[in-house]
Amino acid sequence: MKKRPSILDRLHALPKRKIAKWAAVGYVAVVIGGAFLGAEIALRSKTRWVKGTFVPVGRRGNSVFLPASPETLSRGVIGMVPIKPNRGHALLGEAKVVGTLVRREILRERGRIPDGSVAWASTFVYNGTPSQLGVEFENTSVATDVGNMPAWFIPQLHGAAASERGDAIAIVIHGHGGQRAQALRMLPTLMDSGVASLFVTFRNAYGAPRIGKGYLTLGDQEADDVLHALDWAKERGFKRAILYGFSMGGNIALCAAQRQDRWPLPVTGVILDCPALEWRDVMYSQGERYGLPRFLAGPVARLTELIVTRRSGQNFDTVDQLAAAPKFTLPMLLFHGTRDRTIPVRQSDRLAELRPDLVEYHRVEGAKHIRCWNISPKQYDEALLRFIEKVLPGVKRD
Repeated sequence: MKKRPSILDRLHALPKRKIAKWAAVGYVAVVIGGAFLGAEIALRSKTRWVKGTFVPVGRRGNSVFLPASPETLSRGVIGMVPIKPNRGHALLGEAKVVGTLVRREILRERGRIPDGSVAWASTFVYNGTPSQLGVEFENTSVATDVGNMPAWFIPQLHGAAASERGDAIAIVIHGHGGQRAQALRMLPTLMDSGVASLFVTFRNAYGAPRIGKGYLTLGDQEADDVLHALDWAKERGFKRAILYGFSMGGNIALCAAQRQDRWPLPVTGVILDCPALEWRDVMYSQGERYGLPRFLAGPVARLTELIVTRRSGQNFDTVDQLAAAPKFTLPMLLFHGTRDRTIPVRQSDRLAELRPDLVEYHRVEGAKHIRCWNISPKQYDEALLRFIEKVLPGVKRD
């Protein structure tokens, strides 16, 4: 019986020109397909939900037992919110694997999370509004040239009379495709510091007005919405402010920080958590993250930039904060995790290297993207308090 040729034998039998032709076609297809997908994500990404996972909860005393998943196994603190009809919230400590389950101790609890309930578990800890922390707040909006941007306002001295409130406010800016709830982990410390907080949104983010084709500008035009948030703060009687940006929100904060001629009140410092500082490098690293070899990741990133620029007019030089580093004048508090696969930690390494005179850098070992607080909440909060006291001297601690 004649042996059938194997696939390798057939490949060896193909003419080399034909192989090269199909390899070239495959290469071009991957580059074009990857670039168009990357451009769509860069221009439009937004989500209605805070990232997390729904899990059944087993409870024994102060311990909860959860099925193993990337979220429940994550290093550091996570949060858990039971779905209706149960109400409550729990802050859970470090994970310990027990057989096929993950055990975490309850560090803090509001309400009651019963045994047998189903809950949302997440490294973002909270998925609601400040009321999830028992904090009273005001649903408000920031008037801009392109519409009203939803915001949460938390007074400076909680429950104090207006005449007793201080003069400082933190403008808190979420990231690309993010939600205001992702920064609620830091709200207790902001309140302890004595500053008021305004958690803002920006054009074309979830819940905010859609402008034109709904394209994001990676920090440039969104910075105008933050400048209007400073107008809002001035109208409320605040005299000085700090900017607090997460991921792309960090780029927005730095764009706004460079437009001093448009500040309605002084900005005295910037806090950055895993900031996107150079978008070309982000696009390249995302290609590598999803398995593209270097000879493909580079062309995909360059073509993505061209497509984004063609579709939206985006100028990548305008949002290149590493190139702009020599122009910075404000002190900065910078956090970045070494396991960040969204924004490479090398970007923050470089910013700290370029401006050691301005940047207080906390490089958090093992932290994923905007999860630095989870690894060591106490150290993060202490650094936050020290920085606020430094750049806003005289702020009255609550």
